[in-house]
Amino acid sequence: MFKRVTWMGIGMALGAAGAFRAKRKVEEAVERYLPEQVADRAVTSARGVGSVVKAAAQEGRDAMRATESELRARVEARTFVGERPQPAVSAASPPGPRRQSRAASPPSDMVTGRRRSRR
Repeated sequence: MFKRVTWMGIGMALGAAGAFRAKRKVEEAVERYLPEQVADRAVTSARGVGSVVKAAAQEGRDAMRATESELRARVEARTFVGERPQPAVSAASPPGPRRQSRAASPPSDMVTGRRRSRR
């Protein structure tokens, strides 16, 4: 009989502890999903997302400006007509070879003597 009372007491203690722990977990979950808590978490995450989006947009604008200036320089190099302004010569870097404009060289079909086919 003493064994039965002991095991019954151990079972009751474990049951009470398990119920108490389960009750705490449920209360924490309910607390976590209260409208005020959800709103606070949403505001916090929205603030973080806003700064990330701003940084990404700024980086995109910088990349766009760099690409645009590179493309404009390429177009300028290919399509410039007339005299090019002479850049100021610095002692640090010697002038490199100059690229001839397309107007100065004859068309490729005149050099080879072939006619272009029309498609």
